[in-house]
Amino acid sequence: MIKIGYCHGRVCPAIVAAIFSLFMSTMSVAQHSHGILTPGVTFPQDDSVLTDPPQLITMSFRVDVRLLKLALYTADDEWININFQYDPSRLSHSFVLPIPGELPASEYYTARWSVTDDRSRLVNGEFKFAFGPGAIPPSETIASRVSELEENLPSTGSYRLDTVQ
Repeated sequence: MIKIGYCHGRVCPAIVAAIFSLFMSTMSVAQHSHGILTPGVTFPQDDSVLTDPPQLITMSFRVDVRLLKLALYTADDEWININFQYDPSRLSHSFVLPIPGELPASEYYTARWSVTDDRSRLVNGEFKFAFGPGAIPPSETIASRVSELEENLPSTGSYRLDTVQ
């Protein structure tokens, strides 16, 4: 008797390969659909260093989306009010939001966003930037913070399991 998916009592490599191929193509479609919902262009660009503070934030998508959230934060994760207001009727592929006033001092800034499309797919993301004299890319600032951390573990000594006989 031959069982489906088995070859001589073992799992058939052809069936495994077909299932793996189907799984990978499904992942590719999922990644592709999220790729459509990520911005093709942002200003400032991710990990960029600008000479002067930006006067606006722009995001351009490959398809029309609803911008649910656009929030700006300092390197210390302090929220900066940029007067973003969600407009449920606005479906667009391009968004421009002026930055009111001056940005507080920070090593870098993080813009966090959320969008949804007409099929109710939700995607969240962020991009970082810095500006001013002496500014460095946010990725370098973050990497330097991580590399300066030291792990100090207490000496644990040795352990011995005594059994009662």
